Amino acid sequence: MNVDPEVVEQHFPDEATPAEAPEPTIAVPQFGLHDSKWSEEQWLGLLETLVETGVGTWKDITALVLGHLNPSQVGTSLASSVGFKRRYGKGNTMKIVMEWIYQQTGRCTDCGSRLELQADHIKGRESYDDPLDADFIENMILRCRRCNVVRRPSHEFGGITFLTAEAALMWIMLVIRPRTLLDFIRMCRLYGMTMSDIRMQEAWAMAHWLARAEPPAFGIENDAASFYDLILWPDSAITRIDADGLVPEGTTKIYSNISGGAVLGFVTLREDGRLKIHGQPVSFIPFSTYNLGSRTPQSLCIHYSPPVRDKGLPQKLSPLPPRSATLVCHAVRLSEQTFRLVSADGAMTQDLPPDASPLGRLIKTKMTAAGIGLTAIP
Repeated sequence: MNVDPEVVEQHFPDEATPAEAPEPTIAVPQFGLHDSKWSEEQWLGLLETLVETGVGTWKDITALVLGHLNPSQVGTSLASSVGFKRRYGKGNTMKIVMEWIYQQTGRCTDCGSRLELQADHIKGRESYDDPLDADFIENMILRCRRCNVVRRPSHEFGGITFLTAEAALMWIMLVIRPRTLLDFIRMCRLYGMTMSDIRMQEAWAMAHWLARAEPPAFGIENDAASFYDLILWPDSAITRIDADGLVPEGTTKIYSNISGGAVLGFVTLREDGRLKIHGQPVSFIPFSTYNLGSRTPQSLCIHYSPPVRDKGLPQKLSPLPPRSATLVCHAVRLSEQTFRLVSADGAMTQDLPPDASPLGRLIKTKMTAAGIGLTAIP
């Protein structure tokens, strides 16, 4: 349906009783998004594109590779450690360390890379009563920075992604080309990144820099000046596409020509029979227009929960409502409007607060899920 600012939009369910919600299933991030399947020709093509678009020069890229080939401070980091000094003595440590370095193959023992090599313990410090007892030359091996870092217990998804975080941030941005910061962060979470959002916000600076280049080399969505169609997927996920864009097969267009400044409201039914009201600005809703490899177009409909260390709770990816939920009704409102619940016969109404969160808040109401609708009011 087309949304006219002067027309109140509402939706009543087709059936009296919503169907059972499927069990939420969000898999642990796979091996990247689809970079792990790239050929050498694709990597070369990306490199050439970076140069052709002025992101870097051949000199820049070659100089960067040369710098990362240099095993800087691999020897001094070992020789200056307390454990090595204690075991070998201050005067002998560097000689022993350098002899060991020269005998290595110069490749990461796990992936074979020659870039960013570091000395790593074969048997970790945590395996010793005294951590310094782990510092002896026979217990050392060369690993690249990525393979070294992903072995740490703090990296819950360590080893299942293809690139280092700093490289993957740029690969996701320049290859998949997210249109919003929120979609960029969601892609990073699907890739398996576990660091704070601030790392992704900092990386997003590159999108702004490239957008201001002449000619512009990146496009950042201007939600305030744009209009979108909202799409409902079979698993109840809701995504957006450009207005009058191609509607994915098997989906339903539920709203057309929606302002980027509008808010989508919807009600979901919990397993205990209680209702929740959700409010998602259109600018918050993921796009479903990206090439995510083997992932489904609505894969960005996820919510990331950071770990709660003091309670022993791990980080997790959960379905973004209404994905994998029982969707009861929905409506769209403008900034000056609020939502109202309406019974099917119109006999009962209930105004709702305007600050409903994207993840939802419980509603205290005498109305049941059967036959209620949601409408926008001035």
